[in-house]
Amino acid sequence: MEANFRAGFVALVGRPNVGKSTLLNSLLGQKISITADKPQTTRNQIRGILTEDRFQAILVDTPGIHLPKNELHKRIVGYAHKSISESDLVFYLCEPLLLHQDPSNGDKAIVERLAGLEKKAYLLLNKIDLYSPAEVMRSLEVYNQLFPFAETFAISAQTKRGLEGLTELLAKALPVSPPLFELDQVTDLPEKVLCGEFIREQIHRRLHQEVPFGVAVVVDKFQEEGVRVKIWATVFVERESHKKILIGKAGEMLKTIGTGARRRIETLVGSKVFLDLHVKVAQGWVDNRSRLAEFGYKEE
Repeated sequence: MEANFRAGFVALVGRPNVGKSTLLNSLLGQKISITADKPQTTRNQIRGILTEDRFQAILVDTPGIHLPKNELHKRIVGYAHKSISESDLVFYLCEPLLLHQDPSNGDKAIVERLAGLEKKAYLLLNKIDLYSPAEVMRSLEVYNQLFPFAETFAISAQTKRGLEGLTELLAKALPVSPPLFELDQVTDLPEKVLCGEFIREQIHRRLHQEVPFGVAVVVDKFQEEGVRVKIWATVFVERESHKKILIGKAGEMLKTIGTGARRRIETLVGSKVFLDLHVKVAQGWVDNRSRLAEFGYKEE
């Protein structure tokens, strides 16, 4: 290990659906944060640990910052703000603007919050593969007029274009420190929590229009038996109609969700998985403080 080894926390912040989870997974080379073509997929602070010869970066994938509409939203936005305040570096992700388009009020609000921090913030203009060179160049200029970012990077988290510049930055910008986690560790989240996240991801992917955001997953039991892992989990929805949609005709939709989640979990744990899913209604849980705590969304 180098004498000037560096280690620290990096907050990935931005509005919903700008590619924070995709960036985390791409940097790590494996999937630990769930993704879907739907805003606010990430609800908890997902921490991925990237360790290379010169540094160890604890990358915190924060929930998208948006205007809260209920107690659940207030808490997940609070997680994002806490991650920003506790990090060593901030990676601010946004998408390029269309020609003559201005940054949204949401982006401006996040940038204003960055202005009050005594730490370096870096602009990561993501999804550049989906925009014209003129739109990318103009966007870089516009965002740098909003805030004096320490450095600017034009990247595509999906195709991994430009990510090598980020690893070089981490090797020089993180504080000098010994590793904060084991060198082979890729996340500090328990497997039980990740399993719940992978189940919720499959629900978002399969039913992104039919079932709104009021879905929570609780892993009731995680049991290792020889070469197989047994998992019992409950999916909570807000309405009886959502329960019927999630289960599907003759249970087919729930079976499809379970199959997709089981395959993802088997990759995570490296063994065969038995997954038993049940669906229950918890009306109004997104505004119920005790229910939120029960489902893992504790008040900071």
